[in-house]
Amino acid sequence: MKKLLLILLCLAPILTKAQAPTIEGDTMLCPYTNGTASITTDMEYESYQWYSKYWFTTDEFEPIDGATGASFTYDWYTYDQSIFKVVVTLDGETYESNTITIDSYAWAGLIVETQTSDDVIFNPDQGYYICEGSTITNTIQLPYNVVQWYKDGVEIEGATEPTYTITTAGIYHAVAAPDFCPNSTTNTLPIVVINNPDCGPVDPTPIIDGTAMQCPQSTSSVEVTNTMEYDSYQWYFKYFLEEEFQLIEGATAAEFTYDTYTYDAGDFKVIVTLDGETYESAPFTIDTYNWAGLISINDLSDDVIFDPDFGYLICEESTITCTIQSPYTIAQWYKNGEAIEGATDVSYTITTPGVYYVTAAPSFCPDNTASIDPFTVSMNPECNLGINDPELNNNVTLYPNPTSDILNVMLPDNTEAQDYTIFDVTGKTLLQGVFSTSNSIDVSSLTAGTYIIKLTGDNKQFSQIFIRK
Repeated sequence: MKKLLLILLCLAPILTKAQAPTIEGDTMLCPYTNGTASITTDMEYESYQWYSKYWFTTDEFEPIDGATGASFTYDWYTYDQSIFKVVVTLDGETYESNTITIDSYAWAGLIVETQTSDDVIFNPDQGYYICEGSTITNTIQLPYNVVQWYKDGVEIEGATEPTYTITTAGIYHAVAAPDFCPNSTTNTLPIVVINNPDCGPVDPTPIIDGTAMQCPQSTSSVEVTNTMEYDSYQWYFKYFLEEEFQLIEGATAAEFTYDTYTYDAGDFKVIVTLDGETYESAPFTIDTYNWAGLISINDLSDDVIFDPDFGYLICEESTITCTIQSPYTIAQWYKNGEAIEGATDVSYTITTPGVYYVTAAPSFCPDNTASIDPFTVSMNPECNLGINDPELNNNVTLYPNPTSDILNVMLPDNTEAQDYTIFDVTGKTLLQGVFSTSNSIDVSSLTAGTYIIKLTGDNKQFSQIFIRK
């Protein structure tokens, strides 16, 4: 009886704690939004009463009128900076929850930084006056990063970055919000942009621009960048060593797209017409990136052996550190045809058998990948399968090697090699058997690759590599 009473006394605090409610809720609110606090304890109580107080006062908690359910929805305006708790009853007992504190996001007002080209004039009563080629670059300051720019009350397609450059007349504004409260939007003041009637004559000479440096086997474009629309366009090209430009058939638009195989290391220009006059652009020079082939330098630990027929032979603690050379910086290493997870650095250290290679590209042309030839790493039979008997090591011959079906083993006279075992390069046993009188082994069931044969008998052993072709 005493033991039972002691157990009940020990369990009483645990049972009481288990019956007390735990509450969670939306503790950070955006302006003009609602939040909800709820009891998360998996228990249904007989009654609920929610209480609140402001955290920055010493006032007591006050009951919230009507807040008598398992959850309570509250508005930002009334309950910002409040502390909530709930008091419940169950089986005639009263329990009180933990408290949660409610706060709200606050940030500075919307600020737009404006930079103009030198020919823009600002009149505080009227707006910005621009000429042909003028720019007004507007940047909305943080934390506003959810942005939509408008012109004359209409959304500008694709203009969703904090920075937008104005080049034509109109009335502009932006609607923006921080990403943590994306519905709490604010409008910028209107930006009025007017064509300046006092601008000097516009230079009708076309200006062209494009991608000056290209990647091999890619396409690029060159285009007229000034905002003037011409009556006609004709593009021309010449290689570096040529004197005269050649007309490009069909290249009669404001933009010309070309492939790097045809157009490389030379100059483009465009000739346009406007109101019966002809104008010629300055040349635009293009070139293509060129770099050396992919090379890997391999640093071997002292116990690694390179065999021109079988590849690299390693022991248990061997390492082969492979490093590809610049400008290749984007890499993926492979083992047995599968990408090695996480092996994306320019260096990779090999410690286990397999067939390895790497694909890589320079950062400035990430799609122009190259690969090194796969190379084989095998376990060295002399360090992983035991030490060869010196007599057998010098007198055992395997032939033909490589073989496609039958591997013959020539043993020295009076040698009692009774058993053989064939492993793959990882040390996995594939074939086992006892020598017949012919000392021939059928290996036709093996797939093409590198293998190790181990001979044992008469307290001696011998291991050697052979190739199944």
